[in-house]
Amino acid sequence: MKILIVIDMLNGFCRTGYPLSLPVATTSIEKYIIERIGSTETEGGKVIFVCDSHTLADPEIGNPYPPHCMKGTVEAEIIDDLKPLADKSIVLTKNTLSIFLNTELDKLLERFQPSEVEVTGVCTDICDLFAVYELRIRGYNVFVSDKGVLPLSPDKQTEYLEYFKNRLGARTE
Repeated sequence: MKILIVIDMLNGFCRTGYPLSLPVATTSIEKYIIERIGSTETEGGKVIFVCDSHTLADPEIGNPYPPHCMKGTVEAEIIDDLKPLADKSIVLTKNTLSIFLNTELDKLLERFQPSEVEVTGVCTDICDLFAVYELRIRGYNVFVSDKGVLPLSPDKQTEYLEYFKNRLGARTE
């Protein structure tokens, strides 16, 4: 079974006007993620959304990041195009850069025993990087497509994917 993880596809990162909005549109990866959700489900895999949901007491709030994706706000909601798909998926919230810390992800992956985990979402150079690292040190086979992730600086995408492949052992394309 394959697992598709969708990281932080939230209004606060993917739409303009929020403290940590990406400087570029996420439209291209949104289309890819929608396609991958469909194919993952068709192939009998599982889709897991992992989403920032903060309180002011969280360690990253204030240093190094301003308050963002605060629990219960529109900013912390999954973007509209993905909401209906998330409603049919597993949705976890996180309050750190880690997709594992303070979430049920370890237990879910132990139960599902995936042959491969695909990482999608934002940002390639922040939460996606931590996700790939944490999955690899737990022994999972990881796949990352440049069509499914987006960094803060799009011109660095190839560099990050090479790092995932050459330093972390992920399969990339």
